[in-house]
Amino acid sequence: MTIKRKNQIWLLVIIGWFSFYFGWLLFWSDNMNVQTTGGNLISLIGSFVPVLWITDSFRYNQLHRNKRYWQLLLFASASYLLAEFCWIFTDTILTGEPSFPGIYDVFYVLSGFGYFLAFAWRIARYAKKSFILKFLFDILVILSVALTFSWYYILGPIISETSGSMFASVSVALFYLVGDIVLVLCVSIFYFGGEYFYQKKAMYYIILAIFIQIISISLYFLESTQAAYLSGSWFDPLFVLPVLLIGYTSLLEGECDIQEITELPDTEDIATSIPRLILPYTLVVVLFTFMINHSSGLDVISIGSGISIILVILRQFIVIFENRTLVKQYYDKAEELEISEERYRSLFEYHPDSVFSLDLKGTIESMNPVGATLLGRDQSSVIGTPITEYIDAQQLKQARENIMKINEGWINSHEFPFQNNHGKNLWIHMTHIPILVKSKLVGSFGVGRDITEHKLDQEKIHFYAYHDHLTGLANRRSFENNLQETIDSSKVNKTQFAILFLDLDKFKEINDYYGHAVGDEILVSISKRIKEFIEEDDIAARLGGDEFTILIKNVSAYLVPAKIQSLQELLSEPHIINGHSLNCTASIGFSYYPVDGLTATELLSKADNAMYRVKRSEQHFK
Repeated sequence: MTIKRKNQIWLLVIIGWFSFYFGWLLFWSDNMNVQTTGGNLISLIGSFVPVLWITDSFRYNQLHRNKRYWQLLLFASASYLLAEFCWIFTDTILTGEPSFPGIYDVFYVLSGFGYFLAFAWRIARYAKKSFILKFLFDILVILSVALTFSWYYILGPIISETSGSMFASVSVALFYLVGDIVLVLCVSIFYFGGEYFYQKKAMYYIILAIFIQIISISLYFLESTQAAYLSGSWFDPLFVLPVLLIGYTSLLEGECDIQEITELPDTEDIATSIPRLILPYTLVVVLFTFMINHSSGLDVISIGSGISIILVILRQFIVIFENRTLVKQYYDKAEELEISEERYRSLFEYHPDSVFSLDLKGTIESMNPVGATLLGRDQSSVIGTPITEYIDAQQLKQARENIMKINEGWINSHEFPFQNNHGKNLWIHMTHIPILVKSKLVGSFGVGRDITEHKLDQEKIHFYAYHDHLTGLANRRSFENNLQETIDSSKVNKTQFAILFLDLDKFKEINDYYGHAVGDEILVSISKRIKEFIEEDDIAARLGGDEFTILIKNVSAYLVPAKIQSLQELLSEPHIINGHSLNCTASIGFSYYPVDGLTATELLSKADNAMYRVKRSEQHFK
């Protein structure tokens, strides 16, 4: 069974208890002893249940964040229980008419005092000082007017007619009434404060409890002043019902996961502030008008009017002081907002990267000058257009997926190629950041950085990791990787290939005589001619110094000598370097797969040895 369901059952128990109590009093109205004894026991049970509720809730539930409040409430409920026990002991066990006032009145007073302290702690815990002061003066004005009229019409006549023996009982009854008026002050603050003090449902039960308490104490006060109250009166159930309802709120606050109650805001709701603002002034005007028509000098009416007017004046001073504070806060906030806007505008406008904002539909709401320059468009013409208008068709699908992720609150980063309005090809690194207003997603910021140079640098780094820096041919690492891949492919496809190994003749002499710059130019020229020689699938590489290799794929063995002859003729042509005509031929050896070897090491070794045989043969003939 859920906690909410249990609380509903307990509410039905309260209603059943109240109905049974009334029924008992009515059914046994002819038998005073049974009526009183049973009514006292029912009251004792009704007083005991809230103590159990608050104790269990305090012990097992999440109410420790208001620990002091629940301790005071437990003290108040326990005091009421002791007061009921003392009353029953005096009324039933001692079988005598209870003295008034008696020991039970001490516990009743302690109970009321405990409730007041609990409510006062709740107010002090959550309300701001200015909030408390305004409501305090409002309620004091209301109380002064109410007490003035009450004294004039009710208390004055009663006290003047009360004998000395009745004065104590009237005083205690009056204390109860004044205590309830103080509780009204607390509950009024709760009402105007709304859910900042309590959950809505718990607040309504507390207000109902205090309202019932006022009715019961008022009835008790009237009968006590006339010495007409007897135990077993029809309104006796109303005494215990408020204790039950306030105890029931401990169950309500443990009903679900309760969010931490925050402090009252600086501003108030107009619907509640206007009636509260008008009411004290209206009552003072009514009292002042009544004083003019009924006062005959220094009497209760004139004193009450004076006190009310003084309270209104003091309240007005507080309002003026608070208004000055609010005006100062307003100007301070306005200045802070202006400074914040200037900082944001500076960050936005002068950011070195492209910065723009989008709504949830992907429409551009703002863009800084860098962003407009990146697009190659005028800044004003971009505002109000969809971001998808500036995205290549190939990137459009990915862009829409990114916008969907942004609208889900993701922080998203990605890179994409882009061609601006001037036809310039760029690479952009884009980061999207959600824009949250009061925890609600309203759009996103985009920060785009031009990483074109970075991308080109990356491509160069990747290229030169596998190519010779001087000639642009493949380097040893790249050639060996391609050779191994070709061997693996040839094993599967039963194909053949040849490896040519080149070493330049007289390169050292040219390099030493004309310098390294001319030597480098010779190497570049040789590389260009090798590139002209090879087919699309062939691979040429500079292994280092003046050594080169060529991988000729899908070639028959009998064609290799003819290809070598063709390459030698191409390389033997003079190289024109800085006005000099230089001849630099090459000695070329080769190996053939699979005749000369099955591994890269074997094939390269055979080609290298063949090249040296050719070089020695050429030197011998010379």
